[in-house]
Amino acid sequence: MSDHSPADIQARSDFGNIVRQVPIGIAVFRGPDFVVEVANGKYLEVIDRTEEQFLGRPLFEVLPEVREYVESLLTNVYLTGDPYYGFEFPVTLRRYGREDLTYFNFVYQALREDDGTISGIIVLATEVTETVTAKQLLSESEKQFRSVFMHSPIAMTIFRGPDYVIEMANHVLYDKIWHRSPEEVLGKKLLDIFPELKEQKFPDLLREVYTTGRIHQEKEALAYVQGRDAMQKFYFDFEYAPLREVDGTISGIMCTVVDVTDRVETRAKVEEAEQRLRLAIEATRLATWDLDLTTDAVTHSPQMAMIFGHPAETTMTHQRLVEQIHPDDLPVRNGAFVTAMETGYYYYEIRINKANGSPGWIRTHGKVVYDKDRKPVAMIGTMREVTEEKAFQQELERQVRERTAMIEQKNQELEKMNAELKSFAYVSSHDLQEPLRKIEIFTNLIAEGESAHLSDTGKKYFGKIQNASRQMQTLIEDLLQYARTNTTEKSFEETDVNALLQSVATELQESIQSARATIDSNDLRTLRIVPYQFRQLFTNLISNSLKFSRITTDPVIRVQADIISGHADNAEAPDSTRQYYHLSISDNGIGFDPQYSERIFEVFQRLHSKTDYKGTGIGLAIVKKIVENHGGRIRATGSPGAGARFDIYLPL
Repeated sequence: MSDHSPADIQARSDFGNIVRQVPIGIAVFRGPDFVVEVANGKYLEVIDRTEEQFLGRPLFEVLPEVREYVESLLTNVYLTGDPYYGFEFPVTLRRYGREDLTYFNFVYQALREDDGTISGIIVLATEVTETVTAKQLLSESEKQFRSVFMHSPIAMTIFRGPDYVIEMANHVLYDKIWHRSPEEVLGKKLLDIFPELKEQKFPDLLREVYTTGRIHQEKEALAYVQGRDAMQKFYFDFEYAPLREVDGTISGIMCTVVDVTDRVETRAKVEEAEQRLRLAIEATRLATWDLDLTTDAVTHSPQMAMIFGHPAETTMTHQRLVEQIHPDDLPVRNGAFVTAMETGYYYYEIRINKANGSPGWIRTHGKVVYDKDRKPVAMIGTMREVTEEKAFQQELERQVRERTAMIEQKNQELEKMNAELKSFAYVSSHDLQEPLRKIEIFTNLIAEGESAHLSDTGKKYFGKIQNASRQMQTLIEDLLQYARTNTTEKSFEETDVNALLQSVATELQESIQSARATIDSNDLRTLRIVPYQFRQLFTNLISNSLKFSRITTDPVIRVQADIISGHADNAEAPDSTRQYYHLSISDNGIGFDPQYSERIFEVFQRLHSKTDYKGTGIGLAIVKKIVENHGGRIRATGSPGAGARFDIYLPL
């Protein structure tokens, strides 16, 4: 007996007819084994099966390759009755002689009997493989575009909408131009992030591209962009290109930017240097020339014609230039040309005859230009008129000759004076001192044996004779000492200055004790000096302090030394690159008026009368000469009643 009535059979037949005509794949699976009861042509087409191969057989027997994808899904729908919706579901099918990865949008819906039991599943499926593949290709294309965009060596960005919202930007733009992070700019309006652009031309250009759809390109455009710390100046090669939607409407702008700031600034520097060179050439009246060695043609600046006495617009040929060279100097020019072919360097200084017949001098520098085979093809160089220089040089040489002759004459006179000085020194040391020694001997004899026979007036005059002879003796000795300081050979030695001072103090011990004087000193170091001259320096300065001490105050003499660096403000130690030995000798004596600080070093200069303070006025002159012999300088400072100070600076 049949399970289905004729009406049921007819209904199913009608349903089957409808299913076959539907343009989507439809199939009906019955029972837990999912036996195929119905499959329309679209479904059979998708799986590449015929009705004979597919209908009346379990699904996984006909399509075993789909079991792993859909068995669990079908079983769940069959057991629970819950429908399943698949969207772009991937399935590998064996069809058309190969395995294809396919994608489907489908619905699994349970089929129920009148009593509510589930007897099967109806499937509605649409293959979307082409759509999914197209989307994947589009996605991959977008990924590739983004990768190229982000890693492009050219700065790029995309603005969206009429407010130019920043949608994308690559690393070059972030790091080299904007100096901003993605978080600071993405999704924000361009002119909100960079308001300084509002005062520049770029907003108008963006608006024009966005409204007209025309691409805008520009080279070396000047732009100012606010960096994190300061406004930066750029020059850009850039392009604004409209971005269109599918319907052709403009939705954004792609901007590409090449920073050419270095190129523009470098070119500007080169142009500036060229301009300066032109100005320098014009200022120095320097002519430039170019000689083609294959054609003998000369290209030159206007100054070249003027040097040879022609108007500036005159074109000079090589032959014409050679003709104006002084005949006697042609060998010099020809020799320089031969040398240039050997060395590549061209130089000569010769006479010329100007167009008006007047003589002149020129100086030429040049170099040889070679082709790829090292064959000389040209010479380039400069030329300058040196007529005035030559005249000055000749006049200078004349003056030098005259001055040399004068110096030779002066040297001869100086040698004669030195000979006379030596003669004077000999006379002073022998002939002058001998009568003084006799005067001293006889005055002493008279003082010892005959003074009782002299009147008081005679004794007074006799005493004056003795004092005058002693002063004369001292003067002669000081003059000899000063002369020896000037002429004696200087032998420098490493000397302990402390020991030298102690030796002088020992020699002057009687005078020091008599004056109740004290000498204080610090470490005076070891110094390369002429020992006997420095001994004389200490002797004269200490004796000077003892001589000019105050009667009411015990003398205190301080000798201090240190090492200092030179300074431009210090006339005695002016060289800031050198160090100096600084020696100071000061006292608490009667001092002197500051206006005499230079005068006291002059020979025979005395600031006090002979009756008050004995001396010849040569002692400090000797000190200054000793300091100068050591390459140093000395300075005296003082004030009346406040002592004197002598500062000595010797370069180390």
